[in-house]
Amino acid sequence: MKNAIQFTKTLFLTLLIITYSCSKDDDPIVINLQNLEVTIDENPTVGQVVGTIESDNNASLIFSITSQTPNGALEINENTGELTVADATLFDFETNPTITATIAADKAQNTATVTISLEDKHEVGEYKFGGVIFWVNTSGDQGLVCAVSDQSLGIRWYNGTNVSTGATALEIGTGQVNTTAIVNVQGVGSYAAQICNDLSLNNYDDWFLPSIGELQEIYNNKEIINTTCLQNSGTVLEETAYWSSAYWSSTESSNDSARILRFSDGYNSPQGFGKGINNLNVRAVRAWTDF
Repeated sequence: MKNAIQFTKTLFLTLLIITYSCSKDDDPIVINLQNLEVTIDENPTVGQVVGTIESDNNASLIFSITSQTPNGALEINENTGELTVADATLFDFETNPTITATIAADKAQNTATVTISLEDKHEVGEYKFGGVIFWVNTSGDQGLVCAVSDQSLGIRWYNGTNVSTGATALEIGTGQVNTTAIVNVQGVGSYAAQICNDLSLNNYDDWFLPSIGELQEIYNNKEIINTTCLQNSGTVLEETAYWSSAYWSSTESSNDSARILRFSDGYNSPQGFGKGINNLNVRAVRAWTDF
């Protein structure tokens, strides 16, 4: 009889342990997704990784984007939760300074909020620093802008006498040096370099006549420059007629000629044009820095 009672007790305890163990195993696992906040530079590349949605559990999850603003900006790897850029054009600070999304997972009890803040980067075609950006260095902290309108539609390069000014630099970044050399030699007057040197526009007074390299860069980006100029009460670069579309550079070719660029077809001759016999267009530029 004692053995029967002992057996019954043992059986009862065993069943109790099994029942408790099963009830513990049947308890639902609570999985929570974590929000993601990141800051990246604007204008990323398609496929660039933005971040990964994490959870407080290492269980396998199936991720999905339930909403995003702007629509189509992001893609998610359903197995890893990794977010990547789907449409790089939407990552533009001026249009969408912040990208947001809501992420769900099949076993998670909540959704994750994604907030991507874009860092503003200086770009060709932007209206900043008194004009339209037409060149930015590789570091993004220095560049050049051109005025939104021409400073002249017909003016001579020289100040009445053909002399060598020493303004022979060609490259981007040399227009200011050229302009200073021209003005120092030719003095006070009304000519291409002088009207740029004397210009005070949009609270800046450090404008100059672009070198031929700088003028070429303006030509290379003329379409986006023209669009921005019109959006900011300016005028397009003259490019409709043959010779009336020619602009002076500050690059001297010889005692009696200087380099020009014709915006109707991109003509750019090393021999240049006569400093005193041609009345051509002028578009002033200035340099900017971010430090």
